[in-house]
Amino acid sequence: MITDANPAFVQLCGYEREKLPHIPFRHLFPRIADLRGAVLPEDFTETIIETGTRAQKPILLDVKPLETNSDGGPYYLLTATDLSAEHWLEQQSKSGKSFYVGIMDTHYIVRKFHVNYAPAVEPADVTLLNHSIFDFLNVAEHEQIKAQMRQCVIDKTQRDLFMHTLRFDELSELALRSTICPIYDGFGEIECFAFSIWEMQESSSSEQSSTKLKIWMAKRDLSASQLSLSTGISLQTISKLRNGKISKPQRLTAELIASELRVDVQEIWPELVRR
Repeated sequence: MITDANPAFVQLCGYEREKLPHIPFRHLFPRIADLRGAVLPEDFTETIIETGTRAQKPILLDVKPLETNSDGGPYYLLTATDLSAEHWLEQQSKSGKSFYVGIMDTHYIVRKFHVNYAPAVEPADVTLLNHSIFDFLNVAEHEQIKAQMRQCVIDKTQRDLFMHTLRFDELSELALRSTICPIYDGFGEIECFAFSIWEMQESSSSEQSSTKLKIWMAKRDLSASQLSLSTGISLQTISKLRNGKISKPQRLTAELIASELRVDVQEIWPELVRR
């Protein structure tokens, strides 16, 4: 049984400190308890904890043996780390569509930020870590975004959000598409938000085919040389299309590129009328 716990462990497991000694170990750590005849595994083990709300949270459990207690039984120091947010970020990263992933606290301060791969269009060198996410978003959208995030918490489900950044240096504001996932503690209260940013483009040039081409190449993780090799189109032509020096390619060129990017031609070049 758990004989004592700090506030962080109490928040994680969802049982008040004075109630913890009365909670069977097998209820808190069902996977470890199912190991019949096994000694409590020492050092780090990835497992689950079943909270007071009957939610199962992935955790990293560190077990250190201590001196034998007064009745001669084993005594351990347990340190548990909640992996809920990290697991969600990992799933988003494995999907291959997220440019950025991160975690922000309930005050919207970014506590973790990771770049999966740079999008075709991105802000200048700005540091999000330990800053409010709203320091970088269009002020006119703040209340709307906060309202959507509050509803996300109430519904206990992730939500896709569309938002715009402030203007950075010589870049226009950027249009972002992201997914927000609320993470809860053991009592079912909001603990933090995990987020991914999976689409980004300049608002002022959203209709420019060159920007759209860059975005789709970034989504498919294709360089100009790789696209040239797979389509048979010269690297010079692809570079000119990406830089806007060619605004309307020949129909066959557009179809070859669109096919390789697995997208309709009109998604990049709407001026090319469908046959």
